[in-house]
Amino acid sequence: MPDAALFVTSMGMVCPVGLTAASACAAKRAGLSALLELPFLDNECEPIIGATVPTLDLSMPAPLRLSALLIQALAELIQGAPKLDWKEVPLLLCLAEPQRPGANIKELAKTLIRDILARLDIEFHPTQSRIVPCGHVAGMQALHEASRLIQETRAPACLVAGVDSLLNASTLQWLDTHRRLKTSTHNDGLFPGEGAAAVLVQAIRQTDTCLEISGLGFGQEPAPLLSCKPLRAEGLATAARTALTQAKLGFHEIDLRMSDVTGEQYGFKEIPLMEARLFRTVRKEDQPLWHWAEAIGDTGAIAGIAQLILADQALRKGYAPASTAICLTSALEGARAVAVVRDVHRSGRLS
Repeated sequence: MPDAALFVTSMGMVCPVGLTAASACAAKRAGLSALLELPFLDNECEPIIGATVPTLDLSMPAPLRLSALLIQALAELIQGAPKLDWKEVPLLLCLAEPQRPGANIKELAKTLIRDILARLDIEFHPTQSRIVPCGHVAGMQALHEASRLIQETRAPACLVAGVDSLLNASTLQWLDTHRRLKTSTHNDGLFPGEGAAAVLVQAIRQTDTCLEISGLGFGQEPAPLLSCKPLRAEGLATAARTALTQAKLGFHEIDLRMSDVTGEQYGFKEIPLMEARLFRTVRKEDQPLWHWAEAIGDTGAIAGIAQLILADQALRKGYAPASTAICLTSALEGARAVAVVRDVHRSGRLS
């Protein structure tokens, strides 16, 4: 992460519990959940539990469905954004990992870019825009690239957007084969979900800015989920340590933890192992852990972006504890990425 901080100046989100960023976060705050039986059966011929955006027909072809989700999130962001020449703004598009069954990244990216131009009548930077097919850590990877582009090319802003859905037959079959779906007979699993989310980031704070991204860190876990190796959380600890150092904070100074844990025990083991490596000062105050999965299931490539949006809304509206938060993301193959964020109004930062 370069020296300069990034500020989130606009956002948009579509997910199973809300069709805008504000409504989704309000539903999450209220403890609402969209989890229900889907029209898919697992290998035991039992209905799969997951979360779907109710305004879209599940029978739609996957590229068209994902395109509709992304267009809606981008439209919300653009409506609330400061005045910009969008041709000067790089679009960093976060997608699932290419190796995930059912992803079809190349064809999906072509469809998404074509539809953005056709339906929003907007062109983003022609040479600096790119896809970031990194799954759960894609949002943080895109933020790192956005910071580089803003500093090195003087881009006025970068748009970090993501869309993903685990609700297709190939992905669900793969999850079930690896015993990663939560079912009535298998509790150590996830609920598949879907959604789209986007944030506009700039190096200059706007009048109504709330969220500052003050640290980013990355690591590689040598014992990822499917490896059967003993987990020590080395990758997540490395990423968190770097992000905290850049933010000039200790882990005990973080007021809120946010994570992309999906319901699998692996993720809930990784967090305390990481914390054991980082805590150097006892914290007396509570340090709650928030995660989207209990409301909308596993949303893959939008996991990091969705955390930023929830942090912004919670800090902006005063229901987050104090002023700092850490956002934790972990990809299946072992990549780890962490962001430290703070409320600019309560952190004492003026520019």
